[in-house]
Amino acid sequence: MASLFQWVKSFFLIDLVKGLMLTLRHTPKPAFTFQYPAERRPVAPRFRGVLRLQVDPANGAQTCIVCDQCAKACPDDLISLGGHREPGQKIKILDYFDFNLSRCSFCGLCSEVCPTKPIKALVMSEDYELGSYSRASQILRIDEMYDGLPIQHYTR
Repeated sequence: MASLFQWVKSFFLIDLVKGLMLTLRHTPKPAFTFQYPAERRPVAPRFRGVLRLQVDPANGAQTCIVCDQCAKACPDDLISLGGHREPGQKIKILDYFDFNLSRCSFCGLCSEVCPTKPIKALVMSEDYELGSYSRASQILRIDEMYDGLPIQHYTR
């Protein structure tokens, strides 16, 4: 009986018909295409792009307290930062923040350990255009890292 069932199944190509039915069920859906340079693809909510520094939206002050936790948490040792303390001030002021983008694995550990609240000083942005023609442009300095900078499209 089982061999007769297998013979009928193979003679009438039942598995092939099942596969074609599945294909035909999804065929009427239109394809979508992003016209890439003019139209950017939306990213997932937890996407990890280029590292960015944030400022306080109320007064525009820096939120980084130069605690050096991000540099210690980075497994690739890509972050170097430094700051100074003004006389009579409690917090440090950020002097330099260098980030080597060319070797980053985008793990997000640096932004997770940032202790500043309620606004995190370091965030992973939604920028995914990371191409450049020189290694020097892959090292981001403090003035290139603030969130809210316009996204520069990759051009030759």
